[in-house]
Amino acid sequence: MVDRQYRCFSPVALILPGRALQFREPIFNYVAKDSELREHELNAAEWDALQLVTHWLKMFRSATTQMSATKQPMLSSTHAIFRGLQQRLKAIIAELPESADPDLKEGLVNAHRKLSDYFTKFDKSRYP
Repeated sequence: MVDRQYRCFSPVALILPGRALQFREPIFNYVAKDSELREHELNAAEWDALQLVTHWLKMFRSATTQMSATKQPMLSSTHAIFRGLQQRLKAIIAELPESADPDLKEGLVNAHRKLSDYFTKFDKSRYP
């Protein structure tokens, strides 16, 4: 629901918002008309967080697509893609305002740490 499913990678996929974001106004109008749904209504900060998370997930989808695009993946290209993701996550974490949701921050930090764990595995690999 957060994002559309694309059958092939396209630069347009990085620009188009997800389905929930695309239909934000109709969702708002529908929830506004149903009193039982009002308690589940997203506020502006939650919509902003949804937009951020959608963008971050697209980064990971792009990286996955890049690593899957070749018939014979190379460890060096995978390493470069992981390094790029890690650097982008570091920049995103640094740019987050103090008012950002702590769960979002924690998720980003955990993703950054997970990529660091992979670098340890790369370093220990017998295939430099």
